[in-house]
Amino acid sequence: MDREGFLRDVDEILDTRIFTNLGPFAAKLEATVCSYLNVKHAFAVSNASVGLAMMLRALELRAGGEVILPAYTFIATAHAVIECGLKPIFCDCDPESHLIGVKEVSACFSPNTVAVLAVNLWGLACDVEGLRSFAEENHISLLYDSAHSFGARAPCGTFLGNFGEAEVFSMHATKLFNSFEGGLITTNSDLIAKRLAPMRNFGITGQDQVSCWGSNYKLSEVHAAFALRQLCNIEKLVDLYKENAKTYTKLLEEHCVPGIRNWNESFLSHEGCTHAYVCFEIQQNFPLTRDEVIARLRDNNVFAKRYFFPGLHKCQPYARRLKDLKIPVTEKLCEEVLVLPTGSTVKESDIERVVDLLKKFSKSSPSINKHVNGNTEHEISVDFSHLQEKISYLRDLKCKYEDLTASCERDLSFLEGRLTRISLSRGGDRL
Repeated sequence: MDREGFLRDVDEILDTRIFTNLGPFAAKLEATVCSYLNVKHAFAVSNASVGLAMMLRALELRAGGEVILPAYTFIATAHAVIECGLKPIFCDCDPESHLIGVKEVSACFSPNTVAVLAVNLWGLACDVEGLRSFAEENHISLLYDSAHSFGARAPCGTFLGNFGEAEVFSMHATKLFNSFEGGLITTNSDLIAKRLAPMRNFGITGQDQVSCWGSNYKLSEVHAAFALRQLCNIEKLVDLYKENAKTYTKLLEEHCVPGIRNWNESFLSHEGCTHAYVCFEIQQNFPLTRDEVIARLRDNNVFAKRYFFPGLHKCQPYARRLKDLKIPVTEKLCEEVLVLPTGSTVKESDIERVVDLLKKFSKSSPSINKHVNGNTEHEISVDFSHLQEKISYLRDLKCKYEDLTASCERDLSFLEGRLTRISLSRGGDRL
């Protein structure tokens, strides 16, 4: 990151006092993105969540129509569908890639389907050709949530941003390419671009002229300037993330850590994958649960994170109508996936320390949670230090509930007595 260059940009913004309202840095960012991705139109917006809603609105889909999307993704994807008066239909995903394809979409297709909203996850492209053919054959729209995947390419070599009727990228601070906060919408459709342009600025198309619905979804100049500086080094950034994924893979193999599936290893041969995330699956034969691994890593100052738990179909407001829906692959991934540190500040020595910790954890005694969740019938040894912590916590919780119950009983007795006295004073009339 060119810190000095960015600070000069901030000085320029302060000098010109053009802070927002589609200023020169935002315009330059959009033009640069179009040139880099070789796409016709790009719109910088305040975040990817509003970008998803804008993209859906721009298609003018039939109200109440069904939109098929993965249950294994971030909640914003589903919320955008609801916001636009559409109905999300959650499908399962492929166990190897974690992406959806024609098989998963076909299982959820109905006469009410109006669109597929596919997600390009972890920096890897979906089967864009298969999904395109499916959408065309069934006369439905195809859109992409590519929040994770700026700089990624499809197997044909074309950058993501050129597929479906439109795509959305996130520029949140957690992303490989970011602007602190922000999003991008890309499309090769002139009609969709014409609808999108005023939508991010209250529907304004000219001086005192409002032509459509809109809101304030503009990207500020400071955010745009930061993104531009990052875009100058995007190829180096992608290479760095790929190298980190290779290092994790090499060290995991050298240490022979059982019970962990390394997602990145499966896709190192995919040139178009950016490996924007390092994604492991803590499987049943690992002695600890995924959540216990995360807790122990954090105890050692390693920020690991689970993703998309517990699955969109188990989140509100969707779970109420989907309580009987079973999506086995998604549910397994929600219990097993953890994401490990990567990025420009992560050194090889950091990765070595993380893998050393995982190897150490692999030699732990099976936890009591693993015993219960795995339905193991034979006796197992237990990590007594962690078990003692859980016992102490449950005892404290029991005492608190006992105190609360006693307090409630006292209050109830007092109120019942008062009610009786008031009733008697009124001649026995019921209140």
